[in-house]
Amino acid sequence: MKITILNGNPQPGALDTYLAQLEPALKAGGHSVTQLNLRELILRYCVGCWGCWAKTPGECSNRDDSHEMDRAIINADFVLWAAPLKMGFPTKLMKRVNDKHLPLIHPYMEVDQGEAHHLKRYPRYPRLGLLLEKEATTDERDLQIVTDIHCRTALNFKTRLEFSLTTETPTADVARRIADKATACLPLPKRFPATEGVTVNPPRSLTLLNGSPRGRKGNTPIFLREIAAGFGGPSETHHLVRLSDTDKMVAAFAEAECVILGFPLYTDSMPGIVKHFIEALEPLVGRENNPPVGFVVQSGFPEGLHSRYIERYLEKLAARLGSPYLGTIVKGNGEGVRIMPLSMNEKLFANLQAIGAGLASAGRFDPAVLAKIAHPEQFPALLGPVFKVFLRLPIAHSYFDNMLKQNGAYERRFAQPFLDGDLD
Repeated sequence: MKITILNGNPQPGALDTYLAQLEPALKAGGHSVTQLNLRELILRYCVGCWGCWAKTPGECSNRDDSHEMDRAIINADFVLWAAPLKMGFPTKLMKRVNDKHLPLIHPYMEVDQGEAHHLKRYPRYPRLGLLLEKEATTDERDLQIVTDIHCRTALNFKTRLEFSLTTETPTADVARRIADKATACLPLPKRFPATEGVTVNPPRSLTLLNGSPRGRKGNTPIFLREIAAGFGGPSETHHLVRLSDTDKMVAAFAEAECVILGFPLYTDSMPGIVKHFIEALEPLVGRENNPPVGFVVQSGFPEGLHSRYIERYLEKLAARLGSPYLGTIVKGNGEGVRIMPLSMNEKLFANLQAIGAGLASAGRFDPAVLAKIAHPEQFPALLGPVFKVFLRLPIAHSYFDNMLKQNGAYERRFAQPFLDGDLD
């Protein structure tokens, strides 16, 4: 069996020692093991350019070491994601890597588990496991949140997560779980309702953090702009994609009266640049008077439910910071906001402005308005067959087909560049 271990430890430490003991245990069973120490690779953050889907189908158009990594992943029988937890979630290095898995699936949609998901690009995908090194503050809720999110990531990666273990587990037990092809997969997490935010004293100003990897050109800043318009008071916007300004943005968070952090859903959680910022907030943990914080998560999937899993993490993140949690604005079909005419966005913009106005007047995110924005939370079961028929029509894929044709890549849209072949 071919096993690929992705070591997301940003510096040598206890996890490396653990993996150094795990690898020979696997080889002793006759397995071929490839371990990639991700910190040694050149891996740029995903910038949401869709090049891997519309320009160079199946491979990142930014030629970094993710090509070699994705080859080692798609040709493996088992892939182990291994990383320390940092601020309650696997490291920004591992998150950057998860985002770089995107070329391995296809942009077209299908119905799976009664939900919209992406199509397969490859005929088979590896079994998956998750190995976590706990922080001093890690509790069972942290572990469950991370496990739930990675179960969802595995589903979108056209496979299933077989286990989620910590480095407190003996290496022999982990090796046995990897080697056992009959191991039962973890059950998919249940569908969650919206979290509940608190009411605070109405703030006089807002600090807006745009977590779109596209910066000003993304959809997320449009959401933040409309919230600020409804709020009516002073506001300032910071773009997290400017990694060199991270220290300034942490200071802006610390000095803020009220913060709203927005980002697109990336592999079922936050983009790598947002995880970078969250880790930079660690010195503020335990600090008194951290500002109230609310969140915006918008995704390309049509249903709101896809973002409810990272919402649990965001609620816990606010608690970890000691920041009052205002709630999370969830919106599906967010990818098209920047290209739609104003008439198609009027209802959404009015609701976003209502959220801002409610924060200014009552110090809260109105739950009724949040529900309107998130609609549809999920499609009724009766619409499943209708949606399946729609996804077979050319119009369902016209957004990406048009880009593929413009880039002269339409005939290669189902390319499988990393399957037992050379990179070039």
